Amino acid sequence: MNNPETVKLEVFTIVLKPVADYGNNCFDDLISNIDGINIEENLFGEFAQLFINHIDLAYTEIRSKAFTLSTNVEEFGIDVPNNTIWGVLKGGPKGNGKTKSPLLNRDDEQDLSGDVINDKYFFHLHFPLDSNFGFLFFQIYGGESIRKEFIQHITDLFKVTRCYNKAVCNPILPNSIRDEFKNNSRVVGLSYNTSVLSNSMTENREFANLCANYNIEITIKPAGENIIPSEKIGFMNRILSGLQFNNVALDGSRKKKVVLENLNTNKKSTFELDVQDVMPRIYLDGKVPLDVNGTPNFLNLKRFCDELLRELVADQYSRIERL
Repeated sequence: MNNPETVKLEVFTIVLKPVADYGNNCFDDLISNIDGINIEENLFGEFAQLFINHIDLAYTEIRSKAFTLSTNVEEFGIDVPNNTIWGVLKGGPKGNGKTKSPLLNRDDEQDLSGDVINDKYFFHLHFPLDSNFGFLFFQIYGGESIRKEFIQHITDLFKVTRCYNKAVCNPILPNSIRDEFKNNSRVVGLSYNTSVLSNSMTENREFANLCANYNIEITIKPAGENIIPSEKIGFMNRILSGLQFNNVALDGSRKKKVVLENLNTNKKSTFELDVQDVMPRIYLDGKVPLDVNGTPNFLNLKRFCDELLRELVADQYSRIERL
């Protein structure tokens, strides 16, 4: 069971990367150079079928995860006129080294080696043939996911020997989501998390060795009922990032986080601070129906992605430094 409040949608650009001195740079050309593609047919339809076949025949195994296309034929589709492929994957971590037991009988233990611990994940991939970049929507839950493995699978497909290197994937955020969150939230805290400081705050070797296994978090909160004006976040982050502890600056922190409070619900959420700005994620609770297990209604989610895609095609999005 997944917590509905943690179910979210992530958005990426997928950018082609032609090899040096190669004269072309578009999906039309890339697909034409893939072995087995019939260039006399619709190129998008040809690639889409190749894409589906790759994930539909069996589980695709990458590192410690595996995934395949849902066997429900209503949970995937190819929209040739709009250059879009969407669907539902089932997959997750492989069960190697794990076991399962009935809740009422702990002595009955079954080895899960060779099995996959499945969850369902939604994807929506759009790439115009006359362009060198497209967009990927991928839905995940709060814990472990197959997002990295699926993206690797996609970028590997957009690679052609002597023509295109592996495609590059970058996280982005639709501006409407960013603005919706900012206009309904207030900043109530900043924090910096680092492991470097724990080794550099003192010259005491015994203490430094002890702290090598820990992180230090420095938190800035307003006093009383005050808030941090959102327009001051960039300014405060520049000043605070320059602070040094034994010649180690906070700017090297592994994570910079901002805590925001929703003005409608009064709930507080923590987000990473990206490129001197607050970049929230797209939480799906309240945007698309979720069942009791936190699984989205995938047809509703597809329509939600279709709406966001129109915004992205109009170049209305912001880049995110990392996820």
